[in-house]
Amino acid sequence: MSADAALQLRRSTLERDFGNARLDLEVRYKNSSPRPLSMQAPDVRLVNGAGKDVPPFILPVERPPSIGAQTTGDVRLRFWLEKADLAGPLTLEIRGQKLEVKNGTALDLEKLENAKPKVWTSANWAP
Repeated sequence: MSADAALQLRRSTLERDFGNARLDLEVRYKNSSPRPLSMQAPDVRLVNGAGKDVPPFILPVERPPSIGAQTTGDVRLRFWLEKADLAGPLTLEIRGQKLEVKNGTALDLEKLENAKPKVWTSANWAP
């Protein structure tokens, strides 16, 4: 990953919640558009290995992060994963830019301790 890439992964944090998991992605994005970008669908998507969109994890009290027009910013994006989402790759798409956040190696959710965050700084999610 190039240091001047428009979309960069800083950190992935996965926290198991029994049969599901919350994924927090910390990314840097260069918004070259003349208008601000609200970091939500349809401009922002996380796609699993089956090509299905992973739903965002939304708290009613939190506003979606945004990046101002023609600026670069760091944001945290949250998603709600099912066990099947961890069987293959996960790809973040922001306005046509794609970034692999998890490679195709399966991760067994059952082997992660419940409510204990696991952090990765690359797409290689070795247990």
